[in-house]
Amino acid sequence: MVLQRMQALCARSEKCTGDIKVKLVKLGLNETEIQFVVQKLVNDGFVDNFRYARFFVRDKSRLNKWGRVKIVSVLKSKGVSEGIINKALLEISPETNKKTLTDLVARKAKQIKAKSTYELKSKLIRFGMSRGFEMDLVINVVNEVITE
Repeated sequence: MVLQRMQALCARSEKCTGDIKVKLVKLGLNETEIQFVVQKLVNDGFVDNFRYARFFVRDKSRLNKWGRVKIVSVLKSKGVSEGIINKALLEISPETNKKTLTDLVARKAKQIKAKSTYELKSKLIRFGMSRGFEMDLVINVVNEVITE
């Protein structure tokens, strides 16, 4: 019964093993039952952490405009291994990553009211960091946008 519910859930949308384990804990299953169900889903191809990570990286970078740091953080919290995360991050090209951040920062710079260049820079850097982009990339992009 539980296995069929999880198969139906995985058929509707991509899930990772961490998502499935959380659902099974909420349903009150013990550790042995959870391991059995998760293993069966993995063996039958319903759950694949690498496939999940690739879709997650692509969706969050393109649709939500998230940076690598935020994506890595969320995937780690879902129990996806670091090796899988690193392979999945290859879905984001450095050029695309920089262009996304540049567009976000340029748009945000027009909305911010700042009394000085220093204040504007610090607000834009905080904004870029909150979107999950790397500090050095954020600083370079903010400097480029402000000098334009």
